[in-house]
Amino acid sequence: MEIWINKNKIQEEKNNKYKNAYEFSIKRNEYSTMYTHIDYVWRQFGMKKLNSIYEDLFIIGMSVFSIDKRISRTLSTDNWTRSFNVSIPVLELDKWEKEREKINETLRFLTGDVWNIEFRKTEEVYMECNRQVKKVNRINKEDFNAVSLFSGGLDSFCGAISLMEQGKSLCLVGHNEYPKLRAKQKELADAINKKYTSQNCKFISFSANSYAPICKNSKLKKGENTSRGRSFLFLCIAITLAGIIGDTTPVYIPENGFIGLNIPLTNSRKGSCSTRTTHPYFIKNINSILKGIGIQNEIINIFAYETKRAIVNKVKENEVFKKYAKDTISCSHPCIPRYNRDGNNFYPVNCGYCYPCLIRKSSLQDVEDLNESYTKEVDYNFITKNEDKDITSDTIAVLNAVYRYLNIEDIELVRLIKCTGKLEEEEIKKFKSVYKSTMEDLIELFSKDKKIKEYIGIK
Repeated sequence: MEIWINKNKIQEEKNNKYKNAYEFSIKRNEYSTMYTHIDYVWRQFGMKKLNSIYEDLFIIGMSVFSIDKRISRTLSTDNWTRSFNVSIPVLELDKWEKEREKINETLRFLTGDVWNIEFRKTEEVYMECNRQVKKVNRINKEDFNAVSLFSGGLDSFCGAISLMEQGKSLCLVGHNEYPKLRAKQKELADAINKKYTSQNCKFISFSANSYAPICKNSKLKKGENTSRGRSFLFLCIAITLAGIIGDTTPVYIPENGFIGLNIPLTNSRKGSCSTRTTHPYFIKNINSILKGIGIQNEIINIFAYETKRAIVNKVKENEVFKKYAKDTISCSHPCIPRYNRDGNNFYPVNCGYCYPCLIRKSSLQDVEDLNESYTKEVDYNFITKNEDKDITSDTIAVLNAVYRYLNIEDIELVRLIKCTGKLEEEEIKKFKSVYKSTMEDLIELFSKDKKIKEYIGIK
């Protein structure tokens, strides 16, 4: 599939290859199929426009995100692997051309699709603005020395606390998916900022969305919900903000090693069916690309080789953690209660039975008086009652993974780790330890229900 990215106010003439391409546009004051308010963020920092290489990075990130979100996998021959030829306009053509193959390789690893991104030269600047943000809303870049991704989940919350304890002053970056989640993220960030009065902690959210691309005045009606490219955009935005603060300002990703590695729970979830958002190979490649185009800001996963339980235990005595950890959202579908016809429809809330929720529960076993609430409690009756329903698919997959772990040889475990992506031998050793520790945490969690214990063969 051929795709043309347009950021010009005047329609460019396409070459023969892209003559009939689907078009995504990101234009000011005109109809666009890519939508974002990110320009308001850099205006808050007093900037009229971005440095050209960071603008290119942002446009590439928005393009990948939009394509991934709006081109259905059902259009591919195997109902999964899509093939894209994409033309993207950039200001710094020579720099991007040098990294083109690595970018394509990295995106293929992330999304499981065949990417062939081609760059073309443009002089068009996105959202250059002479208007200034009111002084009361201005952000002083000198107040910060680091950027950290902030989803409002348990890992990012613990990460922010850990970094503040190290003396960092943080810009916490979140994706504004819906108002109630943004409000939750801001509440958590404000609590951290209030605690550390000698430092600065500011939550900055960005919006990003896309609509169906246009081709010969027609649209693709069906979208895609796997959203692998969202994380790439997230990192592009974070790097852009870091670049505003300083040339070497780091971007931190607080993600536990078990989820970062993301060994498939079952054989049906192998390959790109399992997300690779914070896999070391992906992060390593992104850092290499950034260095290749002259960006010195580095992405660092501060919890790359730690379990979620270990992360929690580092900060569990912290006042902010004690008060607000229960309000963090780890769930893969926190909005489900809004559709309840009867009973409580409060959201966002942790469901208690999805994969991230179960890992969350296993990590909090050493925390007292947390007073967590979940949509449903996982017990033997819940599993047997809903065994053939989608609601238990994650729960049963996790139980199967525990069963596999109980019966696996070390050599097979190493093979599973290697199957997630390219890793060094030392990394494999570290992830082996992380995996085993997390599975033992899950065993401890499930062993509290005797019938579940018997169900998966725990002795």
